[in-house]
Amino acid sequence: MAGTPDIDLPPKYYLGNFHRLLKHVAALYQDLFIQEELNWIKRFYSLSEDAQCLLVRLLSRKGQWFRTDKLKYKELVSVSDNLSELAHFKFIEFEYPNSCAELAQRLLSKAEILQLFPALPKTKRKPELIALLQSYSEIPTNVSFDPIKLVDEGKLELFCLLFFGNRYQEFAQFVLENLGIHRFEQYEISKSTRLFSSRDEIDSAIAIHHLYATYEQADKSCKSSLLDLAARLPVAVGDYSQRQSQKLTNLIARDLERLGEYDHSLSLFESTTLPPSRERQVRILISMDRFQPALTLTTSMRDNPEDINEQEVANRLHAKLARKLGLSTSAPKKLQPPVRKRVLDLSNTRVEVAVCKDLEHQGWIPYFLENNFLNTLFGLTFWDIIFAPVEGAFINPYQRQPLDLYRSSFVQNRKAAIENRLQEVRDFGITPFKQLIDVKRGILNPFIAWDQVDESWITLAEQTLSPELLADLFSVMLKDLRVFRSGMPDLVAFKNGNWLWCEVKGPGDKLQDNQKRWMHELERLGINYEVCLVNQ
Repeated sequence: MAGTPDIDLPPKYYLGNFHRLLKHVAALYQDLFIQEELNWIKRFYSLSEDAQCLLVRLLSRKGQWFRTDKLKYKELVSVSDNLSELAHFKFIEFEYPNSCAELAQRLLSKAEILQLFPALPKTKRKPELIALLQSYSEIPTNVSFDPIKLVDEGKLELFCLLFFGNRYQEFAQFVLENLGIHRFEQYEISKSTRLFSSRDEIDSAIAIHHLYATYEQADKSCKSSLLDLAARLPVAVGDYSQRQSQKLTNLIARDLERLGEYDHSLSLFESTTLPPSRERQVRILISMDRFQPALTLTTSMRDNPEDINEQEVANRLHAKLARKLGLSTSAPKKLQPPVRKRVLDLSNTRVEVAVCKDLEHQGWIPYFLENNFLNTLFGLTFWDIIFAPVEGAFINPYQRQPLDLYRSSFVQNRKAAIENRLQEVRDFGITPFKQLIDVKRGILNPFIAWDQVDESWITLAEQTLSPELLADLFSVMLKDLRVFRSGMPDLVAFKNGNWLWCEVKGPGDKLQDNQKRWMHELERLGINYEVCLVNQ
């Protein structure tokens, strides 16, 4: 891994990581564990150190079935003794799969299948051989290894869900912290801020995760398969499961829409509120030539949008439907940004650097920061609010941001603190927050790329941008942090108490929607900006 520090991890580093994970989830959720899970944890701690290591190794690998001849770990003294210990404590079982087909699928290579079943045609691919083995009843026992079945392989899934709070973050996250690659803020984690508050919520989340896994393997071109998945959606208990269920519902509905199954798709989209649910409903209604209901829904989207993206989509769809229905509609204000054309030598440098040099010749002090300019100032100013102990926001020590950062609940749950901070900015600018550069440098913050942070440009911003304007810019971001964290102009430049935001476009490059979105805000705020067209 490029840039990775040259650090040798202890041979059994993963066991220490698993202990940390187990200790953390037990501290937060022991009151919600069922007796079988409590017994599992107790049995785990009764194992010898090497047996614990081997169990963690098996839990971290894919699947439930293993071969003794493939288990080779140089840090373990005797894998065979460790396996016997795991079997004694009922973490594994020495047994064969229930059928020849499962044996072949889980544990055998194609060559081994043909060796054990010589009557099978050698020209077939492995999946075809496995299909032929469905009719075989006698399971061969003359294999060159002992099959191992891992009991309760879902325990790591449960513990990782409770620790990370998602389906994606891996146990390997610990390694990045072990290596010193990631440093995290120290924020409060307690039962009062945990993600799940009842056992029903945990069970609901696990059920939805399992259905997600089934969906990912499903044939998306098969109507009956998709309808079966939709019918199996469990009742979602708690905010986390409700959001995950709505995401999965939207995915299944979108697949059915692509198959032209509009009635089924529309019904599923109507059962969710998570974007792009309403947009897809409108587009399906248009495809069904049901223009008036589509216009009614689009009007609702426009007047009460879930987020900025939905509002912009609603405006476009509303204008389209109004034209179809012969209704008068006012055209949106067309963006006409100030444009400066430059002819520059781009043979040995990227276009943004060339414009920086040109601005320097004009007496400006330019910086090529892109979104990092305002994001950095925002990340410093709102640092303590970003990492405030809000229920369900922080659930483990390895988060670079709160779980709700890009949801409307982020601002709602911190409204008073945000309003107070904006007033502090209006009164004092960013000066009180500059000291965080030295205090927090290197700690992960979703808005700060530390290699771009330099006190020279931050001091110029402090001296040049008025406190009122800074508060207004932060307010724009807070309208929707997901969409307004990007799309800012490439260059920021300072000269004699003035400043300029400059978006650079080389040959053939055009403004993107997120850039236009910001430019409308810059014009509203009266900010000096321009679009620099180079050699166009």
